[in-house]
Amino acid sequence: MLLLLGVILASCSKKPESLNDLTSQNVTIDDSVSIHYKIYDHNDASKTICFVHGFGCDLNTWEKQFEGLRDKENLRLVFIDLPGYGKSSKPHVEYTLDFFAQAINAVLDKNNIESVVLVGHSLGTPVCRHTLMTSSRQGSLVDVDGVYCFYDGTETPEYVEAVEQFGHSFDGADCAKVIEGFVSSLAGPDTPQEISDYAMNVMPKTPQYVASSTMRHLVERKWWPQDPLRAKTMVICTQNSGLDPDNREKMERLYPQLDYTELTTCGHFIHMEQSDMFNAKLIKFVEEL
Repeated sequence: MLLLLGVILASCSKKPESLNDLTSQNVTIDDSVSIHYKIYDHNDASKTICFVHGFGCDLNTWEKQFEGLRDKENLRLVFIDLPGYGKSSKPHVEYTLDFFAQAINAVLDKNNIESVVLVGHSLGTPVCRHTLMTSSRQGSLVDVDGVYCFYDGTETPEYVEAVEQFGHSFDGADCAKVIEGFVSSLAGPDTPQEISDYAMNVMPKTPQYVASSTMRHLVERKWWPQDPLRAKTMVICTQNSGLDPDNREKMERLYPQLDYTELTTCGHFIHMEQSDMFNAKLIKFVEEL
């Protein structure tokens, strides 16, 4: 009997080893849209990090961050599937930054999280930025090779046309093939094949109506105010994503309290490809808040 009790207690106290071991939770927005998320919380956690994935992905893209940060007793870790992606609902609606921010706020509100470090990869960066800029929530931003449209008054007609064409390139029946071509451009010279395989396996499965609406709204001028975000911000980006030569200066205008790192050969999935470096910088950033 004592041996059986010991086995039961050991199994109950066993720490989760992967995101798959965490219990799925849900919160509902707009009456019927279910937002899927997972949370890992220590009893004495004093700071919260919320991870928001990029276009075509889901919360599993943050596996290396869970593994690297799960033993930090002062951290609460939140992983969200944006609506339209992962195990969240995929309604036929308009996928705007407001809609995505509503999902993030619902998860944070349900768990009584008032202050948060929002970590966004790719599409997740403008989602997190918009969330902080349009709510009274206290927080900081970590930008992992984020997507940007620069409507600052100096953009050329050619730039505007190119951005709009990209936004509409996911509109047709060949959306999956377009996404496959998009994915093939994301790897860097040293990107491990398994990361490219992950992206190619997951991203083209995005429903066409979700992909099209997401991208069309993403490039609209109204979502890209040039007002600076006063929150502390860390940007980690890669030249492999086609950065402008003055990218640092642009980031400094958007984020007056900026910690900036620009990589050279790394692919788009920085948090996966260089997880040890990324996790160390994230931990340091959070500890200094």
